[in-house]
Amino acid sequence: MIKNRKAFIVGIRSLKLTRDEKIFLKTHNPWGVILFLRNIKSIKQTKYLTDSIKKIFKDKNYPILIDQEGGRVNRLSNIISFDNLTSEYFGDLFQRDKMKLNIIYKLFVDKTSHLLNLIGVNINTVPVLDLRVKGSSNIIGDRSFSQNKNTISKMGDLCIKLFHENSIGTVIKHMPGHGLAKVDSHNFTPIVKKSLKYLNKNDFSLFKKKKVSLL
Repeated sequence: MIKNRKAFIVGIRSLKLTRDEKIFLKTHNPWGVILFLRNIKSIKQTKYLTDSIKKIFKDKNYPILIDQEGGRVNRLSNIISFDNLTSEYFGDLFQRDKMKLNIIYKLFVDKTSHLLNLIGVNINTVPVLDLRVKGSSNIIGDRSFSQNKNTISKMGDLCIKLFHENSIGTVIKHMPGHGLAKVDSHNFTPIVKKSLKYLNKNDFSLFKKKKVSLL
């Protein structure tokens, strides 16, 4: 096992490691590797890829991350479709019928976790804890559980709990909150003019007292 990992995460170009990527990983020792759709063609191919990454570090638990939310953010779309299973759908179901939500959401997380375990991924960058705010950038939109803070917080806790029960670590996002941003922070720097008091009470509060990660 290689120790003293550096505090950054990297992606890779395609379906398998290139020679240069292997050298880079060995030389720079990143904390983890994150997979995207471009890296995933099938279960067998992806498992071979993640095994080859872990082999470099001689660590079967080396952090392999993915953004697998469901809905628009579905890195597993070459394997399975989760297009209709958005966070908004589950948040609405939470408000309408908590018993039904508990059954369906557990099935969703269990199925997602099973696939992640099959392909060798051990950390999912969920839950999304941003407020859904009318008039803001649509980069969040239906990726948010709700406009309601309590719904988001409760769904966030449930999401973390269920993934951890399936041996999948979690990473809460997008700290300190993207809900009020009117531009996509991937492309521009958002400017939010709300007071610190308002943000502490609303956007920031959703990230407090959450279990961040488990391996």
